[in-house]
Amino acid sequence: MIDVVLIHFSILCLGITLNLIALILTLYLKNVQIWPPPGKFSSQFWFTWISFTYFMMGIPVLGILDYGSLEISDLPRFISAGILFLIAFPVGISAMYQLSFKQTLGLKGKFTTSGVYRFTRNPQYVTHVLLIAAIVLATNSSLALIVGIPYSLWFILAPFAEEQWLKDQFGEEYDSYCHRVPRFIGFPKNR
Repeated sequence: MIDVVLIHFSILCLGITLNLIALILTLYLKNVQIWPPPGKFSSQFWFTWISFTYFMMGIPVLGILDYGSLEISDLPRFISAGILFLIAFPVGISAMYQLSFKQTLGLKGKFTTSGVYRFTRNPQYVTHVLLIAAIVLATNSSLALIVGIPYSLWFILAPFAEEQWLKDQFGEEYDSYCHRVPRFIGFPKNR
C-alpha cells in the first residue's frame, strides 16, 4: 500500500532542501540569483513560486494528515495557534497590500517604508514564520514541525539575499531605512 503521508512529506522535504540550497547559492555566489528572481518569466521566478505555493498548501495538509503526533495538550496549543494566526494573518495581508502583489512576488517596484514597514523591513517573512508555527500548533503534527523548521529558515535567510538587490535599486534611501528599521521585529530608531 502506498503511504500518501510519507510521499507528501518526502516531496516537501526535497522541495524545501532544494529551495534552501538555491537561497544559500544566491547568498554566496555573486553570479547566481534565485531570490529575488531576475524577472517575471525567469526559471527562478517559477521555481520559487511553484515551490512556495506547494509549501503553503502542503504544510497544512501534511499537518492534517499527521494530526496529533506531537501530543501537545489541546487548550494551550489552540490558544497559542489562534493568537499567532490572529497576529500574523492580518499583518501579512496588510504588508502584502502595502508593498504590492508584484513586489511580493520579488519583482521590482516602489520603495515602501510606511505602515507595518515602519517596524520591520520584512513583515511578510516574519508573518510567514508565525503562520507556520500556528499551523504546527493547530495540527499538533511532528511532521509539519520537521518540515516547518527549514521552511522558516528560508524566510529568515531570504532578507539577506534581497538586501544588496534593494540597495542597488534604492541606494542611500534604503541604507538609511536599514539604519532606522530592524530587519525582523522591533521599534524604529530615531532618525
